[in-house]
Amino acid sequence: MAAFCFETMGAMMVVLDKDMRIQRVSTRTSAILVCKGTEIKGMDWFEAFVPEEVRDDVREKCYSFLSDTSSSPMDLECSLITLDGEYSYCWKVYPLKVTEEDTVSLLMILEDSSNSRFLDEQVRRMEEKYTSFVQNFKGILLQADPYCNIHFIAGAVQRITGYENEDFLSGRVNWAHLLHPDDLSSFSRHAEKAMRISGYSGEHSYRIVRIDGRVKWVNIHLHNTCSTDDDPACMQAIVYDISNLKQAEELVIKERNKAHQYLDVAGSLIGVVNTDMKIVLVNRKACEVLGYAENEVLGRNWFDTFLPDRVRNITKESFKKIIAGEMIPPSFMENYVQTRAGEERLILWHDVVLRDDIGRIMGTISSGEDITERKKKEVELAKAYEELKSMDKMKDEFLSNLSHELKTPLISIKGYSELLDEGVLGSLNEKQKKAMGAIVRNSARLKRLIDSLLFLNIVNAGKAKYKFDPVSLKELVDQALYSLDSQIKQSRINVECHVSSSEPMIRADQDYMPQVLLHIIENSIKFTAAGGSLFINVKREEGRLHMQVKDTGIGISQAQLGEIFKKFYQIDGSMTRRYGGTGLGLYICKTIIDAHGGQIWIESEEHVGTTVHITFPFYQ
Repeated sequence: MAAFCFETMGAMMVVLDKDMRIQRVSTRTSAILVCKGTEIKGMDWFEAFVPEEVRDDVREKCYSFLSDTSSSPMDLECSLITLDGEYSYCWKVYPLKVTEEDTVSLLMILEDSSNSRFLDEQVRRMEEKYTSFVQNFKGILLQADPYCNIHFIAGAVQRITGYENEDFLSGRVNWAHLLHPDDLSSFSRHAEKAMRISGYSGEHSYRIVRIDGRVKWVNIHLHNTCSTDDDPACMQAIVYDISNLKQAEELVIKERNKAHQYLDVAGSLIGVVNTDMKIVLVNRKACEVLGYAENEVLGRNWFDTFLPDRVRNITKESFKKIIAGEMIPPSFMENYVQTRAGEERLILWHDVVLRDDIGRIMGTISSGEDITERKKKEVELAKAYEELKSMDKMKDEFLSNLSHELKTPLISIKGYSELLDEGVLGSLNEKQKKAMGAIVRNSARLKRLIDSLLFLNIVNAGKAKYKFDPVSLKELVDQALYSLDSQIKQSRINVECHVSSSEPMIRADQDYMPQVLLHIIENSIKFTAAGGSLFINVKREEGRLHMQVKDTGIGISQAQLGEIFKKFYQIDGSMTRRYGGTGLGLYICKTIIDAHGGQIWIESEEHVGTTVHITFPFYQ
C-alpha cells in the first residue's frame, strides 16, 4: 500500500537512510534528477543533488532532525540540481521510525516552490486516500515477524476473525494460533518462503478458527518487500474472506460430481467436443463402447482418433460448418465409430450446439445409442419379412384355391343332404333322419367356414366390394334365426327377439351383412349352456339402429375383450378347447361393419354373460 501511494503521489518523493543515502525515490523524482537508466539508489543525496553553497547547512539540519525525538515534519526551501538546471524546491521532511527495530529514516516530499500549496493539498489527499482505503478495506492488511507476532494490522479484522486489532498488536493473540491445525504446517512453509526470499509473492487458501470457534476460509496473499539482505525478516500479508466463495465452489463441485454420476449411469454415449475438435467430456458408456479409459479419451481429436477413414473427412467438414454457424446439426444422424480393437460400431447420434452467455459457439454435446446389433437384426427382420410376405402370398393363393376346390363338392353334398333330409328322395327312419340332420348342419357350418376363408382372402387382396341397398334389419335377423333353428333346438336355449318390422331400413350389403348376424347369433348360442337365454333387441338412435345381442353364456374376461376382434384370436386357444372355431368370425364381422360405417363392440362379465352391440346407419 505504501509503495502504491509512493508511486501515485503527484509530488517528488525520496526516502533517505541515517547516512543520508537514497533508499527509495518515486519514478517522477528519477525522471527529474537523472538520466533514464541511471541507478540512483545508494547515492549520497546531498553530494549528488544539493548545490555546494548550501549543502553542508541543509545536511546539518537533516542530521539534527533525524536525531530529534519530535515527530513533527520539518519544512525548508532549498535548490536542487536537476537535469534542466538548478531549481528551488520546497522540502517537507518526515521521520520514518520503526520502534521495534530502533531505526529512523527520512521521507522527503519535494515540490516546486512555486506550487507549495499544491504540495500540501497532495499530502492531504494522499492521507485521505490511505485512511479511506484502510477503513473500507474488506480484508485484512498485516505485517508479522518470523514468529507470527503482529506488528501492524488493519482492515476488517473484527468481522473476519472476531478479535480486535489490539488483541494482535498487544501480543495476546498470535496469527499462527488462528490457523486450523490441519493447515498450520502448510501456512508455516509458505510464511517461511515469504520471509526468506526477497520479492516473494504467493497466494494460498487456509482455514482459520474465529474467536467464537467457527471455521472460516480465507485467502492469504503473502509477500516480501525487503530490498536488501540487511533488511529485517518480515512478512506482509493481505487476507480475504472467501467462505462464501468456498461454499459456492463446494456446491459447484458437488453438482459437477452429481452431473458426472448422472452421465455415467446414462445408457447413452455422451461426449462434448470443443471448437478444436478435442474431447473435453465423456461418460463411462462412451468409454466402454470405444474400449478406452476416460483419461485416454479426454483431449484427443475426436475425428482423427475415433472415426473410420472412410467417414472421417466428410464428418469433419460438417462439424467445421456447424462450428462456423453455417449449418444446423441434424436432429439424428447415424455414423460409425472405430473402437480400440479396430471394430466399427454404428451409433445413432443426437447433436446439440453449445454456446456461451453471449451466444458464441463453444462446441457440441452429443448423445448416442449403439445400434450396431439393432441394425443387424433389422436387416435380418427385413429379410425374414420378405420371406414371410412370400409365404403369406403362397398361403393366400393356397387358401383361395383350396376354398374353391372345397366349395365345388360341398355344393353337391349340401344339396343332396337337404333333399334326403326333407324326404324328397324317399322316406327315412328316425335314426337316418337324425343322422341326416347332423350332416345338413355340419354341411352348413363347413360352407360358412369356407366362405370365411374366401372373404379373408378377398380382404387381404384388397378386392372386397360392397353394394349398399335398403335392407330390413328384422328380415336379416329372422333369416339368421331360421338358419340356426336346429342349433337352437339342439342347444335347448330360450330365444327372445324384439325387432320390429316398422324400424327404418338400414344401409347394407345383402351378401355380407347376413354373415355378420349369423355369426354373432351363432356365437351366443355356442357359448350359452342348455337352459340359458338369448335376447335380441333393437332401438333407434340418431340416424342409426342400435342392435343388442345378449346371452347368459360363459362370458369373457376383461383382459380378453381387447383382443377378440383380432385375426385368428380365440377365447380358448388350447389344444383341448371345448368350443370350436377358427378365430376369424369376429374379425370378419368387424371388417364388414366398419365398411358399412357402423360400429361393433362387446360388453361381458365372466360367468354372467355377453352383450354384442352393433349400430347400422339408416338408408338415405
